[in-house]
Amino acid sequence: MKKRTRTLFRRGVLAVIPIEGIISVKQVDPYLELIERAEKTRKIRGVMIKLSSQGGSITGTELLYLALMRLREKKPLYVWTTMAASGGYYAACAAHKILAPSSAIIGSIGVISIKPVVTGLLSKIGLKMEVLKEGEYKDESFFFKNTTKEGREKAQAINREVYEDFVQVVADGRGFGDETARKVATGEIFTAKTGLDLGLVDGLGDFRGAMDALGEETGVPPERVITLSPRRSLLSGIFGRGLTGGARGVLEEFFG
Repeated sequence: MKKRTRTLFRRGVLAVIPIEGIISVKQVDPYLELIERAEKTRKIRGVMIKLSSQGGSITGTELLYLALMRLREKKPLYVWTTMAASGGYYAACAAHKILAPSSAIIGSIGVISIKPVVTGLLSKIGLKMEVLKEGEYKDESFFFKNTTKEGREKAQAINREVYEDFVQVVADGRGFGDETARKVATGEIFTAKTGLDLGLVDGLGDFRGAMDALGEETGVPPERVITLSPRRSLLSGIFGRGLTGGARGVLEEFFG
């Protein structure tokens, strides 16, 4: 690693962690270590999450959010986003500040579950499914069965539980009362410009402006920055998750 980079790091830096795409446990897993390292490395003075996500799984979102919440307890944590919808916005609520260009898509605060039902199609082609089960509701989620009233009520209860958690996360993260949080938790999407009026974002602008704001809070010039981004090679994809040379080198040099 170049001497200049070593010197830069000794003086303190800002870290940028880009996260994009659908949030799943598998997709989030490589980032959890990076977030923890950023949390524990004293010379990283502040962290910017560069986020673009339409959401994803409940569990993946929760794991990401919890890791970010631990990070925010130790140092300034900002999110700059071009899309923070559904689980993406859930995770963004861990940040001290959410910043975005005015046209960014945010919100979609809600929960949805979808089950295709093909009983009519199966009947037309003469295909019948035979099920052997133990547990009354074991096959309620199967696509070849119409959901019973009881099964629908149980599924809706799960949705409601997750939704209530989401509303609470928004209320806590944005400093909303319960009533205000529920007014924006309609499942609809907003532009960041509208989100600013609703209190869902803290400021509008480009990434450079967001880094300037983080630099001002931390006292670290925004040009003193490192990007932490897990990358997987073909071989690591075949033989197991791991960082390729460039990113691994950053981790070993800065954190090892």
